[in-house]
Order: sequence, then C-alpha cells, then structure tokens
Amino acid sequence: MSDLLVLSLGTTHGLRVADSMLIAMLREAGASVDAFSVKIGATDRLRRGYPVNDLVEAIASRRAVNAALEKQPCPRAVLFSTTTAALLAPPIRVPYAVRLDSPAALNRRGVLNAPVRVLERRSLAGARLLIPLGAAGAAAIPPGSAATEVVPVPIEPSGDVDGVRDTDLAVAYTPDPKAKGLARLCAAWAQVADGARRLEVFGITNDAALAFLARRKMPQPPPSITFRGFVSIEDFRATLRRAQCFVSAARWEDYGQAPLEALRDGALLVTAPSDGPYEALAIARDLDPRMVAQDLEAFSLAAAISAAFERDDPARTAYRQRAAARLEPYRWQHAVTALRTRVLPALLGDV
Repeated sequence: MSDLLVLSLGTTHGLRVADSMLIAMLREAGASVDAFSVKIGATDRLRRGYPVNDLVEAIASRRAVNAALEKQPCPRAVLFSTTTAALLAPPIRVPYAVRLDSPAALNRRGVLNAPVRVLERRSLAGARLLIPLGAAGAAAIPPGSAATEVVPVPIEPSGDVDGVRDTDLAVAYTPDPKAKGLARLCAAWAQVADGARRLEVFGITNDAALAFLARRKMPQPPPSITFRGFVSIEDFRATLRRAQCFVSAARWEDYGQAPLEALRDGALLVTAPSDGPYEALAIARDLDPRMVAQDLEAFSLAAAISAAFERDDPARTAYRQRAAARLEPYRWQHAVTALRTRVLPALLGDV
C-alpha cells in the first residue's frame, strides 16, 4: 500500500512539469507515491470554453481516479492536482488533498460558472488538506474549506545571476498572446524603444505574432522586437540571466511561473497590475513599485519599463539581492521540508 495516489490532470505543459516536480519532492520527503494521469479521451472535442471545459476534465478525472483505485491497493490518501480534478471525485475511503493555483471562486466568475463554484466548494470542504501554490491563491479559497498549507513550485537559480548583463535587453513570454497581453506589450515597447534597447519575446513565432497584431489592427511592431518562438527552458533561462528586465503585460495571471523565474535569474521585474493569483505581483511591488504599472494602459506599462532601464548598477545589484531574499521560500529544499513536516503529517496522520 502506497502512502499517496497523485492524480495529475496535466492538461498543460506547465501542469505536467509542476506535477512531476511535486511527485519527486513527495518521494524525497519520505512518501511512497503512485502517480496517475488523466486521459480526456473522446470527450476532448467538447471542450470549447468554460464551464464545459471544467466539467469534461472533471468527468475524465473521476474515471481516472476510479480506474487508479481499482488497479492499485488502496493508498493511505489521494492527492488531486488541480481543483478541477477534484470537482466530481467519487466517494473514497481515505483522506484526500487538493493542490491548486487558484480556486474557481477567483478564476471562474459569472453566472455560467456558478455550478463549478458550487462543486468546488463541496470538494474543498470535504478535503483533509488544501495545498495552494501561493499566498494569492490561498487568500481566495472560499470559507468553509479545509485547512491550507502553501507549498510553492520550487524555483532555483539557473546559473550565475551575477554575470555580465546586457543593460539594453528586455525579455517577455507570451505563449497565449491574448491572455499575456502581446498587443499591450508591443504598444508599450513602441513608446520606449530607444537606441540599442531590444525586446526578445518568447513563446510565440514571428508569423503568429504579426498575424495576431494584424487581427487587432495594431501597427507593425518596432524592429527592436524579436519574436523568438519556443526554445528550451535552458535557453530561456540563460536569456533571463543576461537581461536587464522581464516584462509581463498580462491582464490576468494565474500563478506566474515565468515572472518568478525572471526574478530568480536576476532580471528586474516590470509588470502590469494583473488580476488573478499572481504570486510575483506583491513581490514586485515590494521590490520597486515604480516598475509596476499603475493600470493596464500601454503608456503606464511604458513608464514602468522606462523605470527599469533607468536603474544604475548599484540599484540593480541591490534589487537582485532583495529579490533573492524574497524568493528563498521558493527553494526546492524549503518545499520538501514543508511537505515532510506539515503536509504529510496533516494528510496521513490518524489514517
């Protein structure tokens, strides 16, 4: 009998990476783990928007947990990765936990999503433990839910963050150009493009970016913007270690892994005041509020970008040192310790 059965929804690359890290950390913390992934199957074609997407994934997760419990001896506890995976979970004889970046109470608003919020309140109340990724997501968990233990996704430095910086280089990441505010980013950059300043945008190809901007009747982006497409995580993090700043223009940010990686790799964080459980936003405001745009207008983001480029070497060094201190709780060993000393005893105790 294993300690934990981890059910991974894994509908995005980010979720799959985070789940693989979680499983490795749980095992390092001393737990025996059986991991199962959800297969959406033929119903995948029904996914066209919310709340249908959530219900399709929840039904597939219910099938997956039933199949997993049939194949394996009953574990001491079940851990659902994402709140969606737990929405329609069948009755199980052991305690369960839910790991989530954001509850539906925060990211599934409106009348159409009301059934999802009702199902979520039931599943979160029935859990023994909730494991939000960050403080912003934890703050939005509805009243009456289970106890929480925040365990962030670990973010380690990718190399020497004190090396030579290209003080004219900014970086952005827009795999979803609408959600990540590509139009806003390009409009803001057009206002600050000056001399040798360059912006490298990852997560979208040049053709896809130009087509997206054309559909919105946006002008051609300045020649100082390069769309790098999809590269390896090693290449992306290496660019962060060279860059002066990372720019986030999103209207909504779920957890915000890339901004946290930028801070960890020594880039100054310039950001829009994105809604959502955006973990790096409070950190950015504490480090330097002048680099957080006042609103979602392009000229406000441009002012924040200018503030980053105006920092001198001593100011940048001090910023990096303070950012490193703020990110200390996001180290791998801190997460493993939290799992070993708080999460596993709470979830597996008295089973």
